[in-house]
Amino acid sequence: MAGSTEPSRRQLILAALLERIGAIRKANGYNSEAGRQVFLGESPVLGQDDPESAIAIVLGDDAVPYVGENVTVKLVIEFQAHTKADINAPWLAVEALLADIKRAIELEDRTLGKLLPNKIERGPSRTLPREPGSTTVGASVTYIATYLERWGQP
Repeated sequence: MAGSTEPSRRQLILAALLERIGAIRKANGYNSEAGRQVFLGESPVLGQDDPESAIAIVLGDDAVPYVGENVTVKLVIEFQAHTKADINAPWLAVEALLADIKRAIELEDRTLGKLLPNKIERGPSRTLPREPGSTTVGASVTYIATYLERWGQP
């Protein structure tokens, strides 16, 4: 199907995860408004006029344990919780944001609307390194989304 304009399975998975993370708002029962400030593919730098917290979705290297007519892909997705370091109790805010991320991703439908043949899995959490001069602190939680692509049809 050369020249197809259909989104890839990977794009659809990312769009579904972005939608879930974008719902992180106090009005929806979450601890923060971080769903308003989501970065895809890069960690944010929060300036003086920016909100006090943000989420970054950073893709890791995928693994391809099986290639045949169907290609199995294990997509590693790191959700980073960033909070300004100069707020009151920044690490408590980071922990609250990590809890928001987990609640947003870990809904009853673990297949993301049947985009995944198996359930999304949670991986490890970690503290993000703080570079000298950085104005934020953060932590992350990793998820693994395993999906199938037909050969030549991402």
